[in-house]
Amino acid sequence: MAERSQEQRKLEQIGKRLQKAADEERRHRRKKRVIANILAWMFAGAGALVLIALVSVGVLIISGRNNLRKQNLGAAPVLPAASEETETEGSPDTSYEWEEGWIRYEDKIYEYNDHILTFLIMGIDKRTPVREAKDATDGGQSDALFLVVVNPDLKDIKIIAVNRDTMVDIYMYGLEENNVTPVIKGQITLQHGFGDGLEQSCEAEVKAVSDLFYGLPINGYAAINMGAISEMTELVGGVDLTVMEDLTQVHSDWTQGAFVSLTGEDAYDYVHYRDTTVFESARGRLERQKQFLGVLVNKAKAATKKDITLPVQMYQQLAKYMVTDISVDEAVYLATQVLDYHFDVGEIYTMEGTTIMGDKFEEFYPDYEALKDLMIRVFYREVELEESGN
Repeated sequence: MAERSQEQRKLEQIGKRLQKAADEERRHRRKKRVIANILAWMFAGAGALVLIALVSVGVLIISGRNNLRKQNLGAAPVLPAASEETETEGSPDTSYEWEEGWIRYEDKIYEYNDHILTFLIMGIDKRTPVREAKDATDGGQSDALFLVVVNPDLKDIKIIAVNRDTMVDIYMYGLEENNVTPVIKGQITLQHGFGDGLEQSCEAEVKAVSDLFYGLPINGYAAINMGAISEMTELVGGVDLTVMEDLTQVHSDWTQGAFVSLTGEDAYDYVHYRDTTVFESARGRLERQKQFLGVLVNKAKAATKKDITLPVQMYQQLAKYMVTDISVDEAVYLATQVLDYHFDVGEIYTMEGTTIMGDKFEEFYPDYEALKDLMIRVFYREVELEESGN
């Protein structure tokens, strides 16, 4: 009985530590290192220790779900022109009342699906662990930008790849004069570079992407230094894929169409390399990044079903390379949900548009009609109309 009492006290202490850490993170919003420790506690024990950890996970799942649902409550993109359309007298459709937020597109009516959760994943062009920037331009460029869209209604995941060379307003944080932040036109990849290289840089990049997508609500972000790619690939046992273009200048056997198994440094080379002397090489690299990410996600999902501790291992490996605003309870909720969600590589979308050569660097200009079409397909749902008065 004494032994059981002592064990029970240990369990209670773990539960208190878990709840205390979650509460502290919600207050301070600086989470990345604490998450790894929390998750390690949850899965480190055996027997009764695992049981109490799973009870704590259940509490966090509910809390995380509620927190994510409350974020951006009532927020929605503002698509141009169509978002302001209203039904007027003389319209052929008079059997219903027009509601705020509806848009008409291709003879159908849509509304923003506020059940969707959207996360911005940034790949930062640094190989070292995360550190505060030395100066206002040392935050690192976001060479990979992916919007991960989690739809609990359809139980699926879609991903939108954002072209790094997309021209937007860049706010030069850290270079203020008279409390005014200079603004320039530049490639969206540059925005992360201005700031502290940590939360400030991430929040600036999130705003840039949200603005590009007409004020799209973004529920969370994770900025991961590229040095983590090798370790992530090793944890899932490697990534097998078909080489999309001739890359023999990187590895002699990487001919177009060759089937390869990527591990370690090879994985980093595949997603990071581009020949800057070739026009639109960034677009070709983005296609490779999409391909790699699709295989990695599906392999990680399959591996996690066999070993539930894999997300913990991955997070611990990533922690030193990552800045995120996703809290403990939110992370636990997401990890338990997406395993059963459908994800297809064909549902990684690329922005349409035109690339031109600027004064020094390539500039990508989106096709905004195509962007609006993409947003409606991914973020909106068709309205089921009911006759007014019924």
